[in-house]
Amino acid sequence: MVQSKTIKPTGKAFIGNILQAVGAGVVIALIPNALLGELLKFFKEENQLLEMIYQLVVLIQSFMAFIIGVLAAHQFKFNGAGATMIGVSAMLGSGAVKMTTEGFTLNGIGDIINTILVVIIACSLYLLLQNKLGSLEMILLPVIIPVISGVIGLFTLDYVSNVTKGIGHIVSAFTEFNPLIMSILICVTYALLMVTPISVVAIATAISLSGLGSGAANMGIVAACVTFLFGSIRVNGAGVNLVLIIGAAKMMIPVYFKHLIIAIPLAINGVIGGFIAYFIGIKGTPMSAGFGYTGLVGPINAFNRMDGDPTMNIILLVFGYFIIPFVAAFFVHEICKKMIRKYTDEIYKFEIPKQ
Repeated sequence: MVQSKTIKPTGKAFIGNILQAVGAGVVIALIPNALLGELLKFFKEENQLLEMIYQLVVLIQSFMAFIIGVLAAHQFKFNGAGATMIGVSAMLGSGAVKMTTEGFTLNGIGDIINTILVVIIACSLYLLLQNKLGSLEMILLPVIIPVISGVIGLFTLDYVSNVTKGIGHIVSAFTEFNPLIMSILICVTYALLMVTPISVVAIATAISLSGLGSGAANMGIVAACVTFLFGSIRVNGAGVNLVLIIGAAKMMIPVYFKHLIIAIPLAINGVIGGFIAYFIGIKGTPMSAGFGYTGLVGPINAFNRMDGDPTMNIILLVFGYFIIPFVAAFFVHEICKKMIRKYTDEIYKFEIPKQ
């Protein structure tokens, strides 16, 4: 299992490789359901093939931690065996696999923050032990790395999950304000959190965020997507921009963490989104709060909760979800480029992991 070309970075380069893997892994895991999930829901009834495809695209999401682990190993140039060890470690410690008295079951996508922690531990162990165990390496590494990393991950999972719960309590406190202030605060918060390892859906479900609060959260996701879209459109390829148009802005985690100045246009677009949610009356459910316009989950849930003329409601939602946010994001991006010295198109450059 000797791998002479393994990269052993330190400091920022090490974390950069992990975050790059997270950005790509989120896209690979979530895009199938984002593209097909909502569409299949409408047509899968009494169709066994479409039902099977729907279940598969949902299932793919549950392997996000494994995918992130394998991609992180790839970033470090680990060999195939090493990559599978990191992937298995991430899957075990992410919380995506739940142990019950009846066996093991898949439990959503797990906690992304804990996944990152486990991947850091697993990659560090692999770098530390690689080529140190001689002929026993093939026997010991597959035991040491997944078991130690997985156990640590399961131990830290509850503590790390408290981060999400804590943010949820803050968002819940916003609901005590008047509706306009609430909408703005929730929308800005979700815009800032969307492109982080924190699960915005988990926050909404933890506090049962619904009604206007859910709609404001939804518009926060839209604000994040359009912010990164207009930043990316001149410096990234069509594939990256298409993913952002679909709504999978979480792929830009490494870009955001490297250039936190992006928080400025995110917050501005979040304020605009809060006004949109309030004046149009966009509402939703805890499950729809973290989707934005992806798969039309947000617009469909908002439409189902609107009174009045259906045609007018559709027009309002088109303006609320697609026209106003996109136009506003374009001007916000251009104004920020003129007024903020370090804010340029180049900071949105997404580095696709090399083959």
